[in-house]
Amino acid sequence: MKYLKIATLLLCGVLTVSCSEDEATLNTSDATVNFQNTEMEVKETADLCNIPVEVTGERNGDIKVTISISSENAAEDENYIVTTKTLVISADEAVANFEFKPVDDEEINADRILTIAITSVEGGQAGQKSSMTMKILDNDSNYYETLAGTWAFTGTASGTSVMDMQVGFSVKVNLAEEGTEAYGKYLVCSNEKGFDPEGDIEWTFNWRMRYEYDEAAKKIYVYIMQGEDVAANGPYTIRFRENASSVGYEGYRGEYDPATKTITFTGNTLIGDLYKDGKVATMKFNIRKCAMERIK
Repeated sequence: MKYLKIATLLLCGVLTVSCSEDEATLNTSDATVNFQNTEMEVKETADLCNIPVEVTGERNGDIKVTISISSENAAEDENYIVTTKTLVISADEAVANFEFKPVDDEEINADRILTIAITSVEGGQAGQKSSMTMKILDNDSNYYETLAGTWAFTGTASGTSVMDMQVGFSVKVNLAEEGTEAYGKYLVCSNEKGFDPEGDIEWTFNWRMRYEYDEAAKKIYVYIMQGEDVAANGPYTIRFRENASSVGYEGYRGEYDPATKTITFTGNTLIGDLYKDGKVATMKFNIRKCAMERIK
């Protein structure tokens, strides 16, 4: 890790004048130093990023700012690198940046939380925003983005006139829109027909799966959401539900194996209820022994 830090420092190049620690005249006027942001998030795979500090007030000289970094689950040079913990901000600069680089450890772990604090200001004073929280988002446990693609859904289906029919169909899985609350939590799925073994109605299914990473168990789960309209034809709609074995789960649960790129659903039966004008009419189909396999 020592050599990684050396390489990173070389890539960063020579620090700007604002980051030099050459002797200079310190400010004697009333100036205040704050972090621009009190919270930041970066992915574990991110490149070198900036942590901006800003100076307000009167200036007649340089200001020297020193920070400290503390964390209960991150170590310097192992989980992150900083090029310097001291900045010299010249009198004509309003904003300067500490440089920060997360390290991808290629291990599954919880997001790492760091507290970065301004501990010393020479030539000024620290303001109210003198501390910030940095979250390093783990990429190794977050398989969310890798789940987008085309999958083969298989199971044993029954309907009102068909029993124990083996079904297999293609499902398109998309991510939720980035920047929304659903991103990182839900997957948006679609398929033609498929679930209903009788095929007497032309259904187009649009349904959601909730994504979850269990840190304690080191396992990845998805849940087919229940109680939502997933298909419509005229006055009829279909909603998924699971039988009593699903008590305690928010949806029909499956476990994802990244080695085989398969999802095995551990619940007993996925049921498709037929609704007419918003009221349940009958059970249209049920599927057991469900699984999904990534095909592209």
